[in-house]
Amino acid sequence: MPALPTPDPTLLAGGPSGPRALRPLVETVLAALEEGAAARCGPLPGGGPGAVTRRLLARCGPALPAQGTGAHDALRSVVSALAEGAADPADPHCAAHLHAPPLAVAAAADLAAAALNPSMDSWDQAPAASALELHLTAALACLVHPGGRAPDALVTTGGTEANLLGLLLARERFGPRLVTVCGANAHHSVRRAAWLLGLPAPTVLL
Repeated sequence: MPALPTPDPTLLAGGPSGPRALRPLVETVLAALEEGAAARCGPLPGGGPGAVTRRLLARCGPALPAQGTGAHDALRSVVSALAEGAADPADPHCAAHLHAPPLAVAAAADLAAAALNPSMDSWDQAPAASALELHLTAALACLVHPGGRAPDALVTTGGTEANLLGLLLARERFGPRLVTVCGANAHHSVRRAAWLLGLPAPTVLL
């Protein structure tokens, strides 16, 4: 079996040379974001779904080209097109449906997380990140249950996963005869979580 090629360390986001490889690419992305936002000129792109799709495809070209254009060119084209066609929750005229405008510090932190790419499956894949997660969740749990004995918490991807996990933990503790109670305006994920876990349909309070 032929040996796999060794990755060029100057192209990787991590390691000692990672910041040096990332810096010019980040500058390209920032310039493309600025260009796309200026072209959009508002909280939403104009023209509706068809026009947005046509502009995006014209800017990006083939999804799987036979020959690439290089990292900077590709980033400039795709990021600028995405920014031009984006719904921008940071615009003062935008009423976000679910997602809030991200803080610049959060986007910068996302870059660090993406470069380090910690896998939270097990400690050996993310030693410091695992310790940081435990430190943060314990602090959040203490805010909610200040009098609790060693309270703890988990980070989820959102309310749907949180509802499923909450019902799962309750079922494991109290058994399958658990009765779920929710309001009539509760999120649909409560009913779906009960169904997925084999629990009776929730009792709905009007």
